[in-house]
Amino acid sequence: MVRISVVMPTYNTAIDVLREAVDSILKQTFQDFEFIIIDDGSTNGSIDYLQNLTDKRIKLIRNPYNLGITKSLNIGFQAAQGKYIARMDSDDIALPTRLEKQFVFMEKHPDMIMCGTNVECFGAVSRKSKRRIDDMERYRINALFVHPGPSHPTAFFNHELLLRYHLAYDERIVYAQDYHLWVEISRHGQIGFLKEVLLRHRVSKDQISVKHRSEQIKGDQITQGELLQELLGFVTQEEKDFHYHYSTGYYNDTKINNEMLKWFSRLIEANDCRGVYDKKKFRRYVYDVIIKRNIYHSFEPGMSNAAKIAMFFRYMPFPLALKASLGMCARTAIHRLRVS
Repeated sequence: MVRISVVMPTYNTAIDVLREAVDSILKQTFQDFEFIIIDDGSTNGSIDYLQNLTDKRIKLIRNPYNLGITKSLNIGFQAAQGKYIARMDSDDIALPTRLEKQFVFMEKHPDMIMCGTNVECFGAVSRKSKRRIDDMERYRINALFVHPGPSHPTAFFNHELLLRYHLAYDERIVYAQDYHLWVEISRHGQIGFLKEVLLRHRVSKDQISVKHRSEQIKGDQITQGELLQELLGFVTQEEKDFHYHYSTGYYNDTKINNEMLKWFSRLIEANDCRGVYDKKKFRRYVYDVIIKRNIYHSFEPGMSNAAKIAMFFRYMPFPLALKASLGMCARTAIHRLRVS
């Protein structure tokens, strides 16, 4: 059995970009893999490049027409023969030791269903991610409010465990299909994380456009909606929209208000009753992350620290309000030292 199946869908990827992605896999320090490339009906000539590749580890699958990335991923996973499955995007660049380090990590943690890594974004956005997963219960709580990561093209799966728990991409979801799968994985086992950067993630202008964002929201809301229904029972579309707007952190107009506090108090009360999540961790997360973030969004230009601190104590339990206030004052002091 081959040890790793690398699965990479592609659709009309520019040939020079596609070549970089392919080369980054073929030049890995870990060489015991098959490379499954799914061409999803490309019309830009990139199929000619793929058909001319001679490396015997490459298995090219051609969809009869454009099926979309979610179905293409499932096709690739079904064809995979490896002990592990590594995701790859056709416009990204895997660092040379990516497969080796993720393989070693998963061999040491046979209970892990999946692991991911940090990424370095380049192109329209330039930054390095600094994600971490230290607590699976907090991870599950986080998923109710926002995509918890890891970055999709860094995913590295235990193939046997995927099959055991019948885990696959939900084909209802065109974008953000990873969010839904990560949630399903977290119901059955552990998700590991390597903190180092092992992939360069290309970000194009199209990826950060309003159109793409609106399509991703639809996928996010399918996943969030299922989690909300598990916690609350019946949830209206209006409530799903409200929750998404105030919980994700994508919007800067989410000032603290009574309607928002009422909604998140309802979530806390429902969890206290149903015990879907650890009660103490859930309550702390809602206040220390969600409520605090929206308090920060409520600060007005020129507002004094005293007024800001008063808001913390008005809307948060005393210990968390004190912690938030001290943190804010410390950051203010450090900033003043830097500019002086």
